[in-house]
Amino acid sequence: MTATDTSIITVLPGDNVTDIIRSKTSKNLKLGTGLRSQDDTILATSAGRLTQRSTTWFVLQNNKRYIPADEDRVVGIVQDRAGSDNGGDVYRVHVGGSHPAMLNNLNFEGATKRNRPSLKPGDVVYARITSTALDPILSCKLGPRDVGIVSRKDWMTQEGLYGPLKGGTLEKIPVGLARELLSPHNVVLAELSKLPFEICVGVNGYLWIHSEHPAYTILVSNAIVNSQVLTEEQTRGMVQSLIKTVQQQLSTDNE
Repeated sequence: MTATDTSIITVLPGDNVTDIIRSKTSKNLKLGTGLRSQDDTILATSAGRLTQRSTTWFVLQNNKRYIPADEDRVVGIVQDRAGSDNGGDVYRVHVGGSHPAMLNNLNFEGATKRNRPSLKPGDVVYARITSTALDPILSCKLGPRDVGIVSRKDWMTQEGLYGPLKGGTLEKIPVGLARELLSPHNVVLAELSKLPFEICVGVNGYLWIHSEHPAYTILVSNAIVNSQVLTEEQTRGMVQSLIKTVQQQLSTDNE
């Protein structure tokens, strides 16, 4: 599917998708996750939604279990303090994988032994995975993919890319939906951008939403969940309808 295609094509392992793909992409074709080429045939190797990004095709899967990978950007929940290392406190952080990730509070921009964040169980953090050799290791410092794109901000400014997420609502969504939300041309987030809210999407399937109006938080959450079974055209209509309804309710409440 392209950004303007409104069809939803669900595939199963073994499905022949050659005609579908070649009818839409004739040059520079690339196959991604969930697809393989066998002779002149393109077959699906996993179940999910057949998806197109430019000339790359892949199967978008709604896996429930997150498998950590290096440089993934994740939203995690602090579980407890595990100990200390190199003068910093080490915390266990739940990221949805089979093992908790480890985060040293010296791994924040500008953190020192005297000036570092203090975390407590239940705190929510946005971080990147720097290693998956044993238990995943997290960092709230900019990584190689961030340099030159995002400016460095001291953790105390609360303006950095990574760090604790204050307030808001945390929800669990399918991993496949999270990856779809992170697409640069995601339709539901583009439509929701008309509202005043903050959002943080972890590739691990955790979604953090913050808004001054609880009604907007609920709207955003419902719109995102509903979008996974709708076409792009249906998604636009659904979001516009939700926004109209909620704004009418808020206007009535303020009278």
